[in-house]
Amino acid sequence: MNHIKAFLIKAVATFMLLMIILGLLFRYSVGDVFILTLIIGVVSYLLGDLMLLPRTTNMTATISDFAITMLITWFYLANITTSTTNVFLASLLTALGVALFEIYFHRYMINHTLHQKDEFERLGHLRYNAEISEEITPDRSKIRDQE
Repeated sequence: MNHIKAFLIKAVATFMLLMIILGLLFRYSVGDVFILTLIIGVVSYLLGDLMLLPRTTNMTATISDFAITMLITWFYLANITTSTTNVFLASLLTALGVALFEIYFHRYMINHTLHQKDEFERLGHLRYNAEISEEITPDRSKIRDQE
């Protein structure tokens, strides 16, 4: 149930962002915005929020969501729609808007859906120690004496 709620929050916020950026600024239709919202929502929720976020940090997951949104939006607007607007600028603004939202959405995911807040705090500084010995290089005279 938590995943459905989180996905609906993400879908509604993404739709509103895309409607403002693509619908009002670049005059794309509501249908194009809705289909693009579904594609971005499903792909970024599965890859960025469920697979990458539990294993990395908020910043890494946000950067990946920016890249996912940028590539999907650019591909969709350039190949599927018939509009002649600046596709790169529309994709860049869309990806920036979604990335800003994702910073806060990832905090919500960690605290309410993934329940991994304690694990991130426990992972502090890992101290790796190497095995050490008395000598860096062997003393060949001592090896010969033992034979």
